[in-house]
Amino acid sequence: MCTVLLRFDPDASWPLLVGAVRDEFVGRPWRPPATHWPGTPYVGGLDLIGGGTWLAVDPGAAAFAALLNGPPLPAPTAVRPTRGTLALTALSTGTGPADPAAYDAFHLLVGTPRRCELWSWTGDAYTHHVIAPGPHIVVNLGLDATADPLIGHYAPLLSAAGDPDPKPGQPSADAWADWLPLLDGDGLAPDDDRALIVARTHGGAAYGSTSATLLALRDGNARYDFTANPGPAAEWTEIAVPPFHRQDP
Repeated sequence: MCTVLLRFDPDASWPLLVGAVRDEFVGRPWRPPATHWPGTPYVGGLDLIGGGTWLAVDPGAAAFAALLNGPPLPAPTAVRPTRGTLALTALSTGTGPADPAAYDAFHLLVGTPRRCELWSWTGDAYTHHVIAPGPHIVVNLGLDATADPLIGHYAPLLSAAGDPDPKPGQPSADAWADWLPLLDGDGLAPDDDRALIVARTHGGAAYGSTSATLLALRDGNARYDFTANPGPAAEWTEIAVPPFHRQDP
């Protein structure tokens, strides 16, 4: 139900490295990353039903926000307020919602080259974590939740992956090095409990990994790559991100 692989090191050449996989109902319409929201500089994928996003970048603040579902997965026809607007609001405010009670469970990740934070709502409890430097994985159970078999499989792979040099303008394979195969699924079947790239059925509807993102942030620069067919045959495209005009305080 979405996964974010994160390496955060404020002293690194690229302090924030992100590999994110979006899992969603396959029939839910969306558009690939672009500047979809008039009046804002945000670049991200657009959910055509709710108008929000699962991941977006604010070029002006060198910041990104990502929204993950929390358990349980809602029915395909659920009519609760869309959680995708939370990522957009977090980019403008730098924080999670004051009161999450109207929403289904979620994890809201916000990061800059100097700070990463996670707000998690289970439907009963609302928590906030300042994420320490290092490699981390966020899944539907939360931050580095070892109860999810995916963590046990992918945490060593994330730690072992070499540092990329994702300067804009290079081919994706050259820019991302070890991080590209990290997101290819590692040969696991899509119904494996450890799988990063999934394909399942929920409530009679097809559900699976519909896109993936690779993102690098540092002051004054970003590299944003995207694929609509995640897995070993993924076709990656660099997404244009306007130059940053200010730094985050």
